Amino acid sequence: MTNLRTTARRSIWRPVCLAVLSAWPVAAWCADDDDALSLQAAPAAEAQAPAAAPETRLYGEAAVGRVWQRYGQPTLTSHRLSIDLRHRQKLAPGWQWAFSDRLDSARPVGEGETSTLNSLREAYVSWQPADGSSVVDLGRVNVRNGPGYGYNPTDYLRDGALRTVTTTDPIALRDNRLGTVMLRAQRLWTDGGVSLSLAPKLADGPSKGSFNLDLGATNARNKLLATWSLRPSDRINGQVLAFAEQGRSTQLGASATALLTDAAVAHVEASRGRADDLLGQALGQPATPQTRNKLVTGLTLTTSTRLALTAEYAYNGAAPDRATWQAAGAAGPQALGRYLQIAQLRQDNATRQAWLFYASQKSLGLKNLDLTALLRINADDHSRLAWVELRHHWDHADLALQWQSTRGSALTEYGVQPYRQTLQLLGTWFF
Repeated sequence: MTNLRTTARRSIWRPVCLAVLSAWPVAAWCADDDDALSLQAAPAAEAQAPAAAPETRLYGEAAVGRVWQRYGQPTLTSHRLSIDLRHRQKLAPGWQWAFSDRLDSARPVGEGETSTLNSLREAYVSWQPADGSSVVDLGRVNVRNGPGYGYNPTDYLRDGALRTVTTTDPIALRDNRLGTVMLRAQRLWTDGGVSLSLAPKLADGPSKGSFNLDLGATNARNKLLATWSLRPSDRINGQVLAFAEQGRSTQLGASATALLTDAAVAHVEASRGRADDLLGQALGQPATPQTRNKLVTGLTLTTSTRLALTAEYAYNGAAPDRATWQAAGAAGPQALGRYLQIAQLRQDNATRQAWLFYASQKSLGLKNLDLTALLRINADDHSRLAWVELRHHWDHADLALQWQSTRGSALTEYGVQPYRQTLQLLGTWFF
């Protein structure tokens, strides 16, 4: 269940600055906003150009709403305040540094959770030679892999990276998560590239401290990620990955996108490796590592009216099938709730099979009025989650209305969750 979080305290800049100074010494596929991950080598003339002006994006967001609960619990009032800062600056020819931080404060929160959390998403320095053929990054980098919308089995660095959840939109969740502290080296050429990321163990486990760097959430084990990106034609992109993590089996993955027509794009990604049963972990059962397959495939259609429609199927071999889920339900909703929390922490599909339908419409009847909607369906128990956002843009502000609903019988994935329905109004101001 998506937790509604996050109300900024006075004087946030002192802890934010402390976070930057603390992180500095330890200082793709299709989603990383890094220049280095574009598969085209940068022209030498551009690399030798004078340092560009710093790029800074700062915005604040306030939200208020209502939460309707299950199990006879009362209706709650929710509120959230968020401050989001991103900065990128050229330091010298070939050198730049990037910083990304978000502060969220919200009510209500779940038992044992913290209402105010600061997320140092990125803080790294990057070097690229004049010919643009290679890139080296050092620090906390948000590396995102996989073309899937709602599930990314090849996004191996996602585990534990979501410090706070303020939306159901999977695209925003990937953007707002914590990066991993690493040394990443990339070699690029016109139609592809290779990348090697080394992430050391820096802490034993995650922290609930409001302004903690939370290195244990992303760097609790030594990790190695190798990727090979390729573009066999103008219409097809692909990637092959190998991921090794201390104490766990190596995972192998591959993904691809294909431009079928000017208005249709297909995507697929898959991962294979030995892993424990997720539900068994939640219930404290002995580990039973087995070879498990994960898959997501989908199709996106775009119309001339700027409507984009995506249908996606996901399979998670580490999740329980229908019979196993029903057997676990005999332990009660608390046990299933623990399992769902673990799946959310790992950003893994909680069900063996699922469907996702995602739609976005620009300029819905009015200029600058956008509609975004998604529907998740558990293909095993037929429970579902629906989320809709209507957003209007101005030059320096947005106003949005969001509605979310979960439906399903008792002890299904979405029927067991405590929040039955939410409605909230959001205002965003850009500085």
